[in-house]
Order: sequence, then structure tokens, then C-alpha cells
Amino acid sequence: MKHWEVMVGNKAVAYAAKLARVQFISAFPITPQTTIVQYLADMIAKGELDAEYVTVEGELTAQTAALTAAAAGVRAFTATSGPGLLYMHHPMHATSGARLPVVMAVVHRSVKGMQPDHSDMMAQRDTSWLMLECENSQELLDTGIMAFKIAEDSRVRLPTIFAGDGYILSYTAEPVEVPGQEEVDAFLPPYKTTFPLLPEQAEESRRWLMEQWGVGQDPQLRWKRQQEAMEAAKSVIKEVNEEFGRWFGRSYGNGLVEEYRCEDAEAVIVGMGTIASTARTAIDNLQKQGKRVGLVKLKSFKPFPAEEFQRIGEKVRAIGVIDRNISCGSGGIVFGEIRNSLYDLDERPKTLEFYAGLCGKEVRVEDIERMAEKTLKVARGARVASLVGWV
Repeated sequence: MKHWEVMVGNKAVAYAAKLARVQFISAFPITPQTTIVQYLADMIAKGELDAEYVTVEGELTAQTAALTAAAAGVRAFTATSGPGLLYMHHPMHATSGARLPVVMAVVHRSVKGMQPDHSDMMAQRDTSWLMLECENSQELLDTGIMAFKIAEDSRVRLPTIFAGDGYILSYTAEPVEVPGQEEVDAFLPPYKTTFPLLPEQAEESRRWLMEQWGVGQDPQLRWKRQQEAMEAAKSVIKEVNEEFGRWFGRSYGNGLVEEYRCEDAEAVIVGMGTIASTARTAIDNLQKQGKRVGLVKLKSFKPFPAEEFQRIGEKVRAIGVIDRNISCGSGGIVFGEIRNSLYDLDERPKTLEFYAGLCGKEVRVEDIERMAEKTLKVARGARVASLVGWV
């Protein structure tokens, strides 16, 4: 039976893993993720979850253990934050290269401090993992369940991160609707590995792996297959998001982006994670004043929904991007992805870059109002001193 419960974001993540009936959990503590694996340990001890729970000596081993479990044919889960995610970098490439649908929760923590920003996940953007961002605890629970279905789809077969901002979500309590186990079981079928390691299926598995890895063929084929799977994931994410909405009454835009009050907007701002939640209030305030500016919440960072931003870019005159990250020497990472998406449009909207919320700096409603108003002024042809701003 479904029920409501007031819970912190980390418990919502643990519930997602429990409802997905994960069979293997590799656990290593790091703030602010630690209580996720503590909640799961408690669920196993109480007999609520039947899973192998393995404590390891570090994050590199946590990732290696999870990928090995997935290769052995079980549904595998792990979680980490900040520097722990950086420590996983090498085996993360192995997980995606072997096309293993491990699901991992990332509780954002800056790589330059204890407080949250998106620099931890962005540092892994080229590991060929899907990366889905969450705005609130309900979305963490729902996305965690969807992540397994997306990752395990035969068109994808890639590991997947679902992420939320540390402290803001991980340790803040809010009401969450927890679906019934029977409903989740009907939505998410048991995991079936593509290449089982049982002796009687070894030859079939070997052929599949040789084809995927391009052994004896073009040495680039392994990367090509991952790129094709990443592109295919866009359609799968949309389908799973829509199906989840039919089953549970909640969906998140089209699964890639979520537009808020963008009808007839002259300009939009783009936000990801909890900043998008704060931005909703800012947009409401501005629209009450007759200012035609909307919000686009980026849900899927990888695969990046370039086509969605091309569609949006054809309708508005300016896009303001709020990045909770920076690639020093280049700029905001989401900003760069959006600018790249818009390049081939015949008439490109102006794009503005705002850095906000790094190392946990508070981003207030009035801050977002100022960013949105500046974006709207540019949309209406005003000249501003700079199209880049630190907030």
C-alpha cells in the first residue's frame, strides 16, 4: 500500500532502492551521503529488504564491487558524494564500458568544500553515465525507481546517476508519497543481465561482449556503441517518465526538461536541482508584474537534451543559464552545452551566464529575480555591461 511519510532526502533515496528491490549494495560512508546506506542497512536488518550488503574500504572499491555484481546478474546500487565520486572515476569508465546498468545516488558536495554544488557530478560528465538531477525529495524517490528501468532498457544498458543537492535535500524533511511495493513491482520488472556468467551461457555472453567492444573490428566501436546508447536514452527517458506518470500520477516535464510558465515567454532562465525550486517563486513574482519570463528545469544533464533547447531557443529571445558549477578557463558547463545546442539555429537567442550557489552559497528568490530581469532586458534589446555574472 502506498503511504505518506515525512522524510529527509536521503531516506527517500533509500526507499527508492528498497522499492526497486536492489539485490546488491556496496557501502562506504561520506558526508552528506552516509545515511542513505545506513537506512538501507536498517531495512535489511529488519527483513524489509533482501540484499547483499557489502562494506568496503573506499569509493573506488564500492564502484568496482557494484559493477562486478551487475555483471554477475543482480541489480546493484551504491551512493556517494563529492570527493568520493572523484575517487570512483576510473571504475566508472569500466562500468559504462561493460554496459552494466548500475544505479548510483549522488548527494552533491562541492569538490572545494563540504557544502553543495554540482562540481562533483560535472567532473564525471565524460564517463558515459546517464545523469538525472532532482529538485526535491519526492523527485529523488521517483527518479531512483525510474533510473533502474532506464538503465536496464535494452536500448540503453548504461549506468545511471540520480542526484540531489547535499544538506538542502539530504537532511531536510518534507512529505513524500511512497508507492506500494506491488505497484513498483508491476512497473519495474526484475533485472536480467545481457551477458550472464553461468557456464552454459558463456558463449552467448562472449559474442555479445565482443560485438559491443569491437574486438577484431574498428577499435573506436566501443565508444560508438556508448554514444548510440546515450542518444537512444533520450527516447527511453521520455517513455519511462510518461509511463511512471500513468502508474503513479507524477511525471517530470518530458523527462529531459520541465518547462514552468513558459507560454508566451520572451525569455527563460535555466536551472537544475534545488535552484529550480527557488526559481519557481521568482518566476511567479515576475509574472504577476507582467514580465514574460519562464523557467526551464534541466532534468537530464546526460544525455543532454540539445533538441529541447533548440525548440525553446526558436521561441524566445534570450536564455539565462544558472550554473552551480564552473569549468575554470572555460565557464559554466550547462551554459556551454546550451550554447553548443543553439549554434546551428538560423536566429539564435542571446545567452547569459550566471554563476550561483557554488560551495553552498545561498541563492535567494530575489537573486533569481535579478537574473531573470536582466535576461528579459537583453531579450528586449537592451545592452548590458556583461552577459556573465557572479551571484
